[in-house]
Amino acid sequence: MSNRYFNKSWMLPTAAVLMTTLVLSGCGGGNNASSGNNADTNAEGSSGNTANAKPEKTKVSVWYLWGGAEGEQVEALIKRFNESQDLYTAEGLSVPDEQKIKVAIAGGDGPDITDSFASNIAQYAEEGIALDLDSMIDRDAYDLSDFIPATLEQGKYQDKFYALPLNTTVRGLYYNKKLLSEAGYTAPPKTSQELYDMAVKLTKTKADGTIEVLGYPVYPNFDFEVLTHGFGGQFLSADGKTAMFDSDANLAALTSVYDYTKLFGVDNIKKVQASGKWLDPNDPFMTGKQAFRVDGSWLSTFIKTNNIDLDYGLVPIPYLDGHPEMAESGENQSSIFYIANNAKNKEGAWEFMKFMYSSEELATFMAGMGNIPARQSSMENALFDNVPDAAAFIAMSKGKNLKSLPNITPLNDISKVVKEEFEALFNLKQTPEETIQKLQSRTEDLLK
Repeated sequence: MSNRYFNKSWMLPTAAVLMTTLVLSGCGGGNNASSGNNADTNAEGSSGNTANAKPEKTKVSVWYLWGGAEGEQVEALIKRFNESQDLYTAEGLSVPDEQKIKVAIAGGDGPDITDSFASNIAQYAEEGIALDLDSMIDRDAYDLSDFIPATLEQGKYQDKFYALPLNTTVRGLYYNKKLLSEAGYTAPPKTSQELYDMAVKLTKTKADGTIEVLGYPVYPNFDFEVLTHGFGGQFLSADGKTAMFDSDANLAALTSVYDYTKLFGVDNIKKVQASGKWLDPNDPFMTGKQAFRVDGSWLSTFIKTNNIDLDYGLVPIPYLDGHPEMAESGENQSSIFYIANNAKNKEGAWEFMKFMYSSEELATFMAGMGNIPARQSSMENALFDNVPDAAAFIAMSKGKNLKSLPNITPLNDISKVVKEEFEALFNLKQTPEETIQKLQSRTEDLLK
């Protein structure tokens, strides 16, 4: 927490003090004791109240997308902020609707500060929703060097900061140790090909072809983006100006999905995806019916919190077969906080942001969420000794080949293109090669 909260000097009302002194001086030699005592009492009361008076706190409105237990963590953070200083009173409100928040800000009735996802930063900057933070960062010499580099980039658009990242969200490969052992495997896969071969062998089907035990990480869905970045590929260049779908890593990710789906049937896989509820005791991974799962730290937290009896392991996403130099690859995503461009209390919102992003507070906030913080010093906090699999995810978040999608205005449109073309491949309506060509050409058109 910044010492600026406690170093504020208060100016005494000089005129009032002078007047009090004159009154005391005039009454000091009087013969009426009662009159003297009254004067003395009144003077002390007036001077004491004025000198000790605190300025009225100004409101900082904080809206957030979380609810339930996570919302309680936000409210606890707000309470700590309010207790830390005498200038501002933050008031929280759970609004789990991003569009509603955006419309409220555009109409001038929104919060001073709120959260979102990094993928929205370019759009919010262009539309005047988010405030450019550079002047405040420069004015206060706010040190950003402690943030994970790939994560810090999540708050930037056209080399300016419009937000700061809360967490570093990377996904790993969970695996069921019992299922691997029963199939004769002593270690999880390290390469993309090993993952596919093991997944096929581990998949168990019934007589009618329906899937009883999943092999490939199909549930809750096929995450082409995560697999691509894990294998060592990427969608866009770092500057966001060049489409990079036409690569071996992208093709390998699409091919593995296509081949596995063709082998076990689209309808059978869709039945699995429609069964159970994600992060629920009946989730296939929780019941021992899924060999491999691509997911984030929240899965580990759910298993621990709900006392799920499951012997599992966790490793990074395998790298592209034959390319060990691509190990430690992955995609970083982040939740962010930004100040509304038309915030009524920009300074209060900035003070709240600095408080929230201080090393200790960010560690407390993210540990309570079961997330990995975006600051390296926060990661070292002892609180994460009690967060399940935190050490593994922290190591992944520092991977040498970790990448982030650049914040560019066409990003959401590109995401739609990826979804559409991937759906066509998943439904076996086009080959991996055809999908690559369409992804490349359609994205190039959007970048023009």
